[in-house]
Amino acid sequence: MRRIVKRKLNHFKRMGSSNWNPLAHTSLYSKLVIILFLVFTVTVLALTYQLEENIESSHIELVKDGLRSIAAITAVSINGDFVDDLREPEPQKSEQYLAIKEFFAQLMEANKHIKDIYIMRQGATNKELFFLVDADPDPAEFGELYDAEVAPEMLSGFYRPAVDDEFTTDKWGMTLSGYAPVKNYRGETVAIIGIDYDARSIQDGINQRKTQILVYSLVSMAIMLLVSLVLAKSIVGRLNTVKRAVDIILEDERHAHQMYQGKDEVNLLASRVNKLIQKFAVEKEQVLVSIIMTLVNTLEVRDRYTHGHSAEVAVMATDIMDELRLDTEEKFTINFAALLHDIGKIGIGDTILNKTGKLTDDEFDIIRQHPVIGAKILEGIPSLNQIRKIVKHHHERYDGRGYPGGVVGQDISFGSRIIAVADSFQAMISDRPYRQGMTQAAAMEELKRNKATQFDPEIVDVFLEICETKKYKM
Repeated sequence: MRRIVKRKLNHFKRMGSSNWNPLAHTSLYSKLVIILFLVFTVTVLALTYQLEENIESSHIELVKDGLRSIAAITAVSINGDFVDDLREPEPQKSEQYLAIKEFFAQLMEANKHIKDIYIMRQGATNKELFFLVDADPDPAEFGELYDAEVAPEMLSGFYRPAVDDEFTTDKWGMTLSGYAPVKNYRGETVAIIGIDYDARSIQDGINQRKTQILVYSLVSMAIMLLVSLVLAKSIVGRLNTVKRAVDIILEDERHAHQMYQGKDEVNLLASRVNKLIQKFAVEKEQVLVSIIMTLVNTLEVRDRYTHGHSAEVAVMATDIMDELRLDTEEKFTINFAALLHDIGKIGIGDTILNKTGKLTDDEFDIIRQHPVIGAKILEGIPSLNQIRKIVKHHHERYDGRGYPGGVVGQDISFGSRIIAVADSFQAMISDRPYRQGMTQAAAMEELKRNKATQFDPEIVDVFLEICETKKYKM
């Protein structure tokens, strides 16, 4: 009887042992999968939360930077003297007033997210403003009062480009607005320009990015589950390898089958966010570049002399660069700078810009500011830094008596020296309201006479050779 009981106990032990190993294997595998997946999931969720916070703040900051730049660029294009004279509603029918509204409409057409562009003057109290121009389809009346307490940063716009800290809600809806001072020719602030950006589009953009992040997070979690399964299988496989090794020793098993696999996954989420941030930067610059080109077109409409001038200067500059065999990238930069070299004149009043008689000293000093104004307009776009330098110094002289910096000789950027020759030559052969343009031969003699004083002698020699075979004025 004792032997029977002992045999049964031994049988139950063997049965328990044979049933225990698969259960232990399954239990350990499941535990490892759950633990690894939970660790990965918590990590991904924490990262996703942080990324969503960063996406929201980064997106809003990018929009704010764009609003400051657009407001500043638009403000310098407004004739501050005309705005200063807007005291009664009658000028609303004037050609200049309608031109401002048309210009605003073009900017709104270029960026569909801009809800309104307007000009306001300070009222009787510091916190009271009233409308002068409003491009909204449902515009405020001329002289309609607005309580600046609704958007405190409005008042900062009288001193510097500014933007609302938070979304503003008024009877025109919820917006994020940028402001910049409008100055007269004496540099005095006479009003502010305001640009309302649709808050819904900002939130839609944020939600879209958050949705993308959520999708990437879910994909990452699915990958993490797969990784957890593989890692758990790998760990359990190692334990089984040890077990089989023991079996080989105990049972002398000659053909034990062993398998080991391992796998790592790349963090997909971080790379996707990086691509999103790069996309925002390009879109801002594309928006700013499109606005700058709109300003160039506006300048050509305002200034009878500038009309077609920049394009012809660009052609002459390209001929010089072809002769010098410059590389494609440098040619593109200088050609773009030639198209933009007079963009600063957008900040010069019409009375000076289109004056048919001789300019006074004060008026000429104002005109001399256009390279600096042009450089300021391009300042907000990092990819145009080289073009901005060329624009700023295209009126420098080789002998150092030019403006705005008095830079000498080879210290003047190469692109500025090329544009200086092309710009002066085109100006000499062009007809003006108060004089007839020179012949090409006379203009060539003038370049020779000013070689090594006003102009780079090497560039002059190259251009004169071109002029021997090409006629720029018939």
